[in-house]
Amino acid sequence: LHLSISGGIAWYPENSREFPIMKKYADFAMYQVKRTQKGELAEFDPEIYRKEAAATEKRRQFQKLIREELVRYYFQPIISGKTGETIAYEALMRVNLPMITNPGQVMELAREEGCLHEIERITKFKSAESYLFLELFVNSVASQHMTEAESKEYARRFTSLQSRLVVEITEEEGMDSSALEIMRNTLGLQGNFALDDYGSGYSNEKNLIDLSPAYIKVDISIIRDIDKSQDKQQIVSNIVSYAHGINMQIIAEGMETAAELETVLALGVDLLQGYFLARPAAVPSKISDEALAVIQAFEAKQTASS
Repeated sequence: LHLSISGGIAWYPENSREFPIMKKYADFAMYQVKRTQKGELAEFDPEIYRKEAAATEKRRQFQKLIREELVRYYFQPIISGKTGETIAYEALMRVNLPMITNPGQVMELAREEGCLHEIERITKFKSAESYLFLELFVNSVASQHMTEAESKEYARRFTSLQSRLVVEITEEEGMDSSALEIMRNTLGLQGNFALDDYGSGYSNEKNLIDLSPAYIKVDISIIRDIDKSQDKQQIVSNIVSYAHGINMQIIAEGMETAAELETVLALGVDLLQGYFLARPAAVPSKISDEALAVIQAFEAKQTASS
């Protein structure tokens, strides 16, 4: 028999002065060897241990988040480029745990832990619980959908909201045609989709055709400083031309200046979203006076010229 041995070493008193703790550290070092080169001895590394302990604690907090649904939702207005009126709200996840503080971390852990469906379910239900307004845009993962039982429960609890729900598709997990078809035909839903982050690298023409969304959301990376970039303006102009030809509406997201707002209005964007107009809040805020003045001035100029 050809045998090999993997071992871990903890030193007294450098690593600890207590035998149970030294044993735990040596055991940790041994398993580090077994997971890597095997058949060798390795000393306990406090830095690796701290990182592993932090990762374990983060996973523990994530599982607690899932069990107790420790998320809340803020709502950001989506505003008409013609009138300045709010026509919908987007539900945006907020989380505040010691080691998990933003939606990006939640999604990363959900992928690692195989919990994307749980996040999809929590997002759909929790965002609807505190919503009483116009259309509601809710983020969704393209590879996930509610089960039949969850769909029936959603229909029972949120009947009045279903026809006003717009599902925003994010594509990091890949576009799953069967999941999208189930979402499109879910009991009581209207099958309204918004293709999110268009132009960010996730979205492409094939996904646009497959999804056939009612709305296309132009990514913040294109809208940012669009007033200073002819290339970005051409991209948005092309998207607007294509979308309007097939009855899709364009949403420009992430606007932070009056110049950006004026530019996207001139390019024919239909709907507007961003901090310059209104920030997300638990109780949605109204459009800022400055942004409303820009929209009204642009519309008055268009009316006068026509």
